[in-house]
Amino acid sequence: MARMNRRKKEQLEMIADWVKEKLEDEGTGHDWLHITRVRRLSLLIAEAEGADLFITEAAALVHDLIDEKLSPQYKIPLRELRRRFSGWGIDNKTAEEIISIITKMSFRDRETYKGEKLSAEGMAVQDADRLDAIGAVGIARTFMYAGAKGQAMYREDAGDKGVPSAVGHFYEKLLLLKDLMNTETGRRLAEHRHQVMAGFLHELKNECGCGEETALIDQESRL
Repeated sequence: MARMNRRKKEQLEMIADWVKEKLEDEGTGHDWLHITRVRRLSLLIAEAEGADLFITEAAALVHDLIDEKLSPQYKIPLRELRRRFSGWGIDNKTAEEIISIITKMSFRDRETYKGEKLSAEGMAVQDADRLDAIGAVGIARTFMYAGAKGQAMYREDAGDKGVPSAVGHFYEKLLLLKDLMNTETGRRLAEHRHQVMAGFLHELKNECGCGEETALIDQESRL
């Protein structure tokens, strides 16, 4: 694989500085630290899978900036992102490849884009983002997000359908991610993280007296 030239490295530094400034104080787990972990994992996967490293790294850096989960002070419109890419000297074709990745990789939109295969770079970034949602760091981010949004840790009574909780999120999304990995590298890394998460949930239920059937009912109520 060809080495990245100096100009591309400078562009990535400019993107990283801007994203860090935007997300450093974000409080739901979609912050700069999340970006740095996804960036590292994306490059690890891209190297193993033979994907373009510049497109992969750039997409990893900006992937959360258009996410609906972000509060308005952190979220940016696509037109601003395009303007930024142009200002950094990134050509339109490359910019659109990056935007195509970040607009199609969300778990929430998986049905909308299920007929559109991600590029090798998109698969690397999507796998990395999903890996950061599971395992020990995924557990920490789940409770960070729930706390920031005023959600309960878990629901003692499953009768209040439609009320989100941290534990419910594991069943509606996080425990599904292992089987949604795109790449062999992603699947291999996901196995251990999935087991860490499953073990944590088992112990949490023991300590809280929260039976498995309650969490499953919570999941089914959202389908």
